[in-house]
Amino acid sequence: MITVYSIPNCPWCHKVKKYLELKEAAFTEINVEEDEEGRAELLKLTNQLNVPVANINKNIVIGFDKEKIDEYLALK
Repeated sequence: MITVYSIPNCPWCHKVKKYLELKEAAFTEINVEEDEEGRAELLKLTNQLNVPVANINKNIVIGFDKEKIDEYLALK
């Protein structure tokens, strides 16, 4: 399961989502700007509110880190 925590006007968030789409990895997006529960979940996971954050099968990737994304996608 993949969850992407993002906000609408974040170029790095768009890059993470596009990259996951390119890899044909299904994900759920949580807009932490509008979703209070999602924002609390992000804070609990990372102790910060920076986006993008991808939770790939309980492995956290902060920012757009292709190598880490690829590594965690390979663990599926």
